[in-house]
Amino acid sequence: MSRTTATDGAGLLDEVAFPHPKAYPPRGAPRSEASRRRRVTPLVAGGILCTVALVLLAGGAAALWKDRMGRDAKGFVSFGTTELRTGQYAVVGDVRGDGPRWLYGSTVMGQARVWATAHGEQPLFIGIARTDDVVRYLRGAGYATIDSFEVRADTTHPGEAPSRAPSQESIWATSVQGTGPQTLLWEPRPGDWRIVFMNPDAGADVEVHGDLSAELPVLPWLAGGLLVIGAATGLTGAWVLGRAARRRRPSTQAHATYDKP
Repeated sequence: MSRTTATDGAGLLDEVAFPHPKAYPPRGAPRSEASRRRRVTPLVAGGILCTVALVLLAGGAAALWKDRMGRDAKGFVSFGTTELRTGQYAVVGDVRGDGPRWLYGSTVMGQARVWATAHGEQPLFIGIARTDDVVRYLRGAGYATIDSFEVRADTTHPGEAPSRAPSQESIWATSVQGTGPQTLLWEPRPGDWRIVFMNPDAGADVEVHGDLSAELPVLPWLAGGLLVIGAATGLTGAWVLGRAARRRRPSTQAHATYDKP
């Protein structure tokens, strides 16, 4: 029969009373690649969301400022002024600019306004007609095309003088003529249209100082939408970053050890 010595009994008591500490990884031990990826991904996602939120909020603030501070007494928002000069007989521009057609409709653009004056108190003619009619009227004549609110040498088409003065044509959907500042209002409508600046006598050397404005009824809705979406995106990004930060805190309980007294 085997006998248990006092020493063996003491060792057994020590094992029961003071178990060996579990093999937790040291605090500074490198984590696995999967663990690092799980911790980094929320930080990246939260940072991207916060960055997008700042862009949206900045755009909404700019649109709100333009709507509140950029309108004149008649409710028009200016796109800027420009100087147009050509040695030819007309300056021609598309009424509809770059982008989809719905961008220039009554819901987004609203009523448009062209304000212009000729150089040196000379009389000025401004008219809007269908593109095909303008092409027929200026066939063989010299003119310059507006590109990005300017006239350049590469957008100038040399030619002869038009056969008739612009006021003698019946192609214009709307037109104004006179000395000093001239204002032309335009309601968006279907089709392709062009605006034409000319001297009333169809003479050469057209010089125009002009301004393009529009009502932009969509502007306050655009500002509000950008601000709301930006705020929601920012709150989401902050929540994601907050959760990621809490998960990165080490748990003292997980690293606790038991030592014998």
